[in-house]
Amino acid sequence: MPGTIIVGFDGSPASRAAADWAARRAQRCGCELRLVLSVPDDWDPTEAQLSTDGIEPAARALDEGRARVAALFPGITIHTAIRRGDPALVLGELSRDAVLVVVGTDKPADPHGEGFGAVGLQVVTRSACTVAIIPSTPTPPTRGTGVVVGVDGSADADRALRVAAGEAEMCGQALTIVHAMADAGQGRPTKPRNAPGEPGADEAGERVLDAAVAAVRDLNPRLQVHRVLDTRHSPAEALASAAGGARLLVVGSRGRESVKHMWPGAIGSVVLSRIACPMLVTTPSAADS
Repeated sequence: MPGTIIVGFDGSPASRAAADWAARRAQRCGCELRLVLSVPDDWDPTEAQLSTDGIEPAARALDEGRARVAALFPGITIHTAIRRGDPALVLGELSRDAVLVVVGTDKPADPHGEGFGAVGLQVVTRSACTVAIIPSTPTPPTRGTGVVVGVDGSADADRALRVAAGEAEMCGQALTIVHAMADAGQGRPTKPRNAPGEPGADEAGERVLDAAVAAVRDLNPRLQVHRVLDTRHSPAEALASAAGGARLLVVGSRGRESVKHMWPGAIGSVVLSRIACPMLVTTPSAADS
């Protein structure tokens, strides 16, 4: 998929891990790489140029980052840019002309998800393309096995499923499709409220998985597919469990709930704080393009 991969970069260990992951992908896919550093917009807004105190450290960090990535991943085209403003807003704007935005995170979350990966969560809600969130010590690509995707029967999950199937096929890995049925954050099975003649919760969950597996086999008939119906855990907890040791996790940004409920709720507060593998978060426009 030719195009440009944008990386939020600030010289931190998390951003270096994100840059390495993005560079490896760019090398494989023939994409260009752009390392973007956002600097605070706290100087005189009437000045056309950044202040010397703001530009010089940023420029040094970018130069060092570019040199490091170029040495590790020869042959890829690497651009750098320094932008004023909030990182999430900057990356969200740049995402309109990108095939992927990549950010790193290494901050622990409290039980409510506060303080963890704030930029990553904000980028997800603003991005026009898929967002990759990379832990500071991601599972090495030669060690992680399998691609995991969460489905719930929604159109957003269907988009995530297509992306995940393509990722699994591209890297020659099996695909694990997960559907969870417990109340988010409660850890107890969803109580079916079905009318007479309607399927129970377990049966409905199996139908979601049946449809997902069928969709994958139509597009990727030779892909090895596993299915997981989790009736005990919330979607985020089920994904965290299934993705242990995986090479990649793929989720949709909305699912059956709005973004404000999904982030940093069911997905953000649990999955991001426990997942040790890279995660792709698809957006409606990203997977449709």
